[in-house]
Amino acid sequence: MIKKIVAGVLAVLVLVLAGFKLFFNKDNTPKKMMDVKDNLTSYHMEANMEISSSDDKRSFFVQVDYKKDSENDLFKISILDKNINQEQIMLRNKEGVFVLTPALNQVYSFKGDYPLNGQKPYLYHSMLSALEGEYNLEKVSDGYVLSFAPKYENSPNWVKEDVKLSTDFKPVWVNIYDSNNSIVCSVNFTKVEFDVNFEDEDFNVEICMNKAKESAVDINRSEEDLPFKVVSNLINSELSQQTEATVDGKTVYILAYRGNQNFTIIQSIIEENEEINYSAVNGTLVNFDRGIGFYNNSYLTYIYNGIKYEVYSDSLKVSEMIDIVSSLDVIEEK
Repeated sequence: MIKKIVAGVLAVLVLVLAGFKLFFNKDNTPKKMMDVKDNLTSYHMEANMEISSSDDKRSFFVQVDYKKDSENDLFKISILDKNINQEQIMLRNKEGVFVLTPALNQVYSFKGDYPLNGQKPYLYHSMLSALEGEYNLEKVSDGYVLSFAPKYENSPNWVKEDVKLSTDFKPVWVNIYDSNNSIVCSVNFTKVEFDVNFEDEDFNVEICMNKAKESAVDINRSEEDLPFKVVSNLINSELSQQTEATVDGKTVYILAYRGNQNFTIIQSIIEENEEINYSAVNGTLVNFDRGIGFYNNSYLTYIYNGIKYEVYSDSLKVSEMIDIVSSLDVIEEK
């Protein structure tokens, strides 16, 4: 009888301990991860990123530097488009937010909370912010897999995201899926360092520009390359008018499309500046697979491989404008 009582007590203790362990693991790990996020002082990350859309696949090398400076979050995000061997740098410092195009010696400045104004697949802050909503956290042999439904405003077809984290919560890889459960974006981290000693000059516009220009590849574009036309089957519109005009001594090409979606695309070549050229931009910075763009009311502007594109429409959403400019039949450097 006593043996049965002892066995019963032991069984209950095993169940209690097992339940406590499950409860502890379930509740304590996310708290530890949030503590890491809340106590970040600096990090440096490098990754290879691939973005797929239709039959097009784009490859990038991404570097992210972050420093907490009192009440300021400082960022330097470098995105090298491997398809055209061109780099863009996004800087956030105490003076504001800046987009640098080293090959053109061009800087665009604007107001805003970039890059914390929305999710970015390569941004550590974005990954851990998923813990503030609904998510699933799975413990694996060498770390954790965090799964959640992301909110990429300009990529509404990105519906699921998996993030692999090491045992010390460093990102290993990110996979983002569409509604067909196909991977549309993958990020594989090759280097992750916490508690990096950065100086203020690491986030200085001119210093970063001059350093990046040392390895920048020249952009060779001519009027013969233009205009590029929409080739996507995602839209039901046709080119109704194509004209050329001269603005400030430069040739611009104006393409008007009419159909279920009415829009106009203006294209022009951007020349390299001898000195750093600053331009203030009124608008919101948006990310997409062709790089960085600016959206303001009814038009989207972006620079890609030495060409400025402007898309005007009173009816299209930002994501639809992005689909259009991403479908342009452009010539790429190999």
